[in-house]
Amino acid sequence: MKYPAVNHDLVTRRLPLGLVVGMFLLGAAALPAQESAGSHEYRADGETTIETVDGLRVITLRDNVFVRQNAVELTGNVAVLEYNLENQLQKVTLTGTPARFQQESDNPSAAMSGYSDTINYFAGLDSVVEFIGTASFTQPGTSLLCAQIRHAIETGATSGQACSGSLSPQTN
Repeated sequence: MKYPAVNHDLVTRRLPLGLVVGMFLLGAAALPAQESAGSHEYRADGETTIETVDGLRVITLRDNVFVRQNAVELTGNVAVLEYNLENQLQKVTLTGTPARFQQESDNPSAAMSGYSDTINYFAGLDSVVEFIGTASFTQPGTSLLCAQIRHAIETGATSGQACSGSLSPQTN
């Protein structure tokens, strides 16, 4: 009885490559689900503390902090991240000189940005960003300078106190 010839070197080289490609494809397929669930990342150059306060998990980052949730990026000097009991991000309070907000978009003309002394970012289905103290906010067609600005990310509704600004014509 004859058996087919098997090149064991070829099999041992292809198996790891096949595993790597399979893991990559599985990871890529999981990315959209992870982003829609509100994935985020953070980092800081200085001290990081983690504690539980009133049932919330609180992470405090210091010195040159960066926080990203999906398309929203926040930078500043100190960030306080609050998580609920399900370990979902609820709120980020950011201070800086100034603290900065940016929302990326597939359409470069739809990107938004802003800065202020303090930024409160409320994560979730109806995400809101608040700029408090020497606040600036820019989105396509609108630039605002205010003492305080509140922007609902999903609806695009914006309000402010003690403001000046400019509007440009919108194209539909």
